[in-house]
Amino acid sequence: MAETTRIPTLILGAGLTGLSCAHHLGDPARYRLIEREDAVGGLARTRRRPQGFLCDGTGHWLHLRDDRIKGLVNQVLGENLESRARKARVYSKGVFTQYPFQANTFGLPQEVVAECLSGLVRARYEEDLPKPTHYKAWIRKEFGEGICQHFMYPYNEKIYGVPLDTLAADFAAKYIPRPDVESVIRGALGLSKEALGYNATFVYPKTGGIGALPEGLHAGLAKKAEFGRKPACIDLAAREVLMDDGERIGFQRLVNTVPLNDFVALAVAGNAQAVPTAVVEAAKKLRANSVLYFDVAVKGAPKPHQDYHWIYLPEREFPFYRVGSYSAVEPSLAPEGHRSYYVELGHYGEVDPARFEQPVLDGMKRLGLVERDEDIVFMIPNVLAPAYVLFDHEYELARKTILDWLDTSAVITMGRYGRWQYNAMEDALREGMEAAQLINEGAPAA
Repeated sequence: MAETTRIPTLILGAGLTGLSCAHHLGDPARYRLIEREDAVGGLARTRRRPQGFLCDGTGHWLHLRDDRIKGLVNQVLGENLESRARKARVYSKGVFTQYPFQANTFGLPQEVVAECLSGLVRARYEEDLPKPTHYKAWIRKEFGEGICQHFMYPYNEKIYGVPLDTLAADFAAKYIPRPDVESVIRGALGLSKEALGYNATFVYPKTGGIGALPEGLHAGLAKKAEFGRKPACIDLAAREVLMDDGERIGFQRLVNTVPLNDFVALAVAGNAQAVPTAVVEAAKKLRANSVLYFDVAVKGAPKPHQDYHWIYLPEREFPFYRVGSYSAVEPSLAPEGHRSYYVELGHYGEVDPARFEQPVLDGMKRLGLVERDEDIVFMIPNVLAPAYVLFDHEYELARKTILDWLDTSAVITMGRYGRWQYNAMEDALREGMEAAQLINEGAPAA
């Protein structure tokens, strides 16, 4: 048996959470940072594509509200950071309208506008619907039948890939703009306010794509990440991780950013007796969808309708729910005389990218984003799994069961998948900082 190397803190994952934790721990003698991929960043990684294109893992825009995280990002990116005003559209009924749909129906067929307005008024002032018990009922109560039928129902079904009545009632309330009736009426008359929603403005690097942030964080670490390394199993009772290359790493504290269900599986593999049956069963109930996206490079400078930052597509005749443009946000991500896009499709379960290449290309042509097949430089498929955590009716109890158990261990689990939640890049950076603070303050390791 290999001798065990012992360290104060082992960090699993060099995404934004793991990098932030390492940054705030500081002293290289205090941690090791393990990453299974060949680069840092996780979901916030930028890949170098053929002919000089840079492609993020779909759209990654920074929305910074916490002064501590603003300071960290500014420290890392400095003058390479620039504020942007959102240019988003919805494509429906053959026309582009402003985002969000519920406050910008101007330009749609009159009967659609009437259905959306009358449905919202009835929902707000006339109907007496019961308290929603699932997400489909929640959006219906909030927006009325017209807005739901023309946007909310089909769009959300496309993004999550599961029936909406299987999801918890208000899990997305934080992210969905809920304008008042006056704003909806003004939007129907073409008098809308573009700056609705949490993402009306954002900041983004001038060069290097979103990967400039994790790469900059990593460059500043006194001890760099160890790439291409994966844990084979974790013995929480012994506080040891067996790596897939045979090394045993003992730890006082373990900072986990591995998906919560995968972490439970690693703990079971390492010492099944140390994992309660209720935790094993809870891990089986955690669900997430997958997102297939295509990085698409196109010849030709953008025309006005090809230069939106992103477009939402509720209609089922389009297989994708959103298409965004890397180069519209930052032209340096594509070589001169070219433009680049990402096209997103939501699924529950496995997906075969080959089935969707032609439908995606056909849809981009219908939108006017691509004119001729010969203008395509490349279409590269990618699958994110897990992608969106599914906040279903099992979610809260299952997640709480696992987190309560980990609170009694030497594990600090953080990040989007480490805590099995929906969060933004700012949240990931903050949780890494908070993990380091717990360690720095000497919080007891059970």
